[in-house]
Amino acid sequence: MKIHSKSFALLFSSLILGTSFGQNFISSTFINTIEPSVLTVVSGLPLTYSVDTYKIVYETTDVDGSATIASGAFCIPVSPECQGFPIAVYEHGTSLRKVDVPSEDIQETYIGRIFAAGGYQVVMPDYLGMGESPGLHPYCHGESEATATLDMIRAVREAQLLGEIPGMEPDNGELFLTGYSQGGHAAMATHKYIEENNLLEEFNVIASAPCSGPYEITGAMADTILAASYSNPGYIVYIMAAYQRVYGDLYTSYSDILKAPYDEIVEPYFNGNNYTLGMGSLNDQLPQEIQSFVEDSVLENFLAASEDLSHPIWQAMAANDNHDWLPTRPIKMYYCTGDEQVSFQNALVAEATMIENGATDVEAIFKGEGMHNDCVLPSLTDAFTWFESLKTECSVGIAGVNIEDVRVYPNPIQNTFRIETEAYLGSEISILDQAGRVVVQQENFVSNSEIDISHLNPGCYFLLLNNQNKSMTLKLIKA
Repeated sequence: MKIHSKSFALLFSSLILGTSFGQNFISSTFINTIEPSVLTVVSGLPLTYSVDTYKIVYETTDVDGSATIASGAFCIPVSPECQGFPIAVYEHGTSLRKVDVPSEDIQETYIGRIFAAGGYQVVMPDYLGMGESPGLHPYCHGESEATATLDMIRAVREAQLLGEIPGMEPDNGELFLTGYSQGGHAAMATHKYIEENNLLEEFNVIASAPCSGPYEITGAMADTILAASYSNPGYIVYIMAAYQRVYGDLYTSYSDILKAPYDEIVEPYFNGNNYTLGMGSLNDQLPQEIQSFVEDSVLENFLAASEDLSHPIWQAMAANDNHDWLPTRPIKMYYCTGDEQVSFQNALVAEATMIENGATDVEAIFKGEGMHNDCVLPSLTDAFTWFESLKTECSVGIAGVNIEDVRVYPNPIQNTFRIETEAYLGSEISILDQAGRVVVQQENFVSNSEIDISHLNPGCYFLLLNNQNKSMTLKLIKA
């Protein structure tokens, strides 16, 4: 039986490190590099590192328990001096088109880049049913938000072991979670899933900062969408379509729940293959009053069951509430009181409920009277600042590298370095850049001779020593 080289590398690494891997990683594609000066202008924060962004494709589990694929954006700091950054997760807000996701380098991807420029390896899942993932997105379904996130973290850790992302060092084992709007729900769901499934050893949550999320879907969120008018009626259809996908007992066709012509209007938006129709156009075609587009009998039965939550829509919503649990790690929930899309009461109810459950480090943080979009910058800036006060700073690289009978020093390198070895005398030496191009080559190597790389740009390179009997590859950092 032939063993794939990646599978062998993972097996070898798991034996050495004592870690069990499910081989989630499928592929990585480089997107671009952004300088910290650009990200400082965007955010107003003092940022240190250039950021490389990759699209990651990985294996995860669908809502029915079957294997599927998902994608996401991954941002890493470019740092010759530091190793051991924490991981930060950023969960994105509501999107309807499959391409409106972080891995497609949208505006929201810059939020992840800003955190990365501050010294985090940033994971941004696209979620199930978005990006490269097939089918309809299970909107505000807490379990799949969490599993898609955790499997992406596993995938990037595997990519590091496989050397698939040049210059990437292992993370330091600390995990920070944040997200905005639906992403607030996803961040809370991920934290809750980790603690309730005893995964803190694998995913060491230092803190989470959900922002403007619908944590109490059956309460504060339901009150908002059932009000006299709601600014984003498309969210109502989205959540019903998603929960039908997950639970399968809400309706048989859109005409069962929606009045004409809205039953036909919404269908192409939720066919599981929507690349062109956005949430804005759906909101424009729906009335802002729920009774104008939801069938009278459905709405009457739904409202009649508001006390005992016996209606299947209530039950699906209740299964995805994530305000009522007992966190052992710190949580700050950021909100604005003018939020027209996700009521700020979600944060206040979650705070009160968690404290009543016995939580000792949970707080709802008021960030002004702004509307939903106004609250993004102050909330995430505060989350970033809070994470900075809690994280462990990266460790500075060692002065040289010693592997087997080869010593390379100094490393990181300013202009020149030396190699001490007896085993590779007379070898051919090649230095490759991150794209695999040979940038320096030398034949008949003499031990301890000086090698000049002053003409190379700062970054990560690979030193290949090769003779007739064996070869070795070492990583070089050009400062």
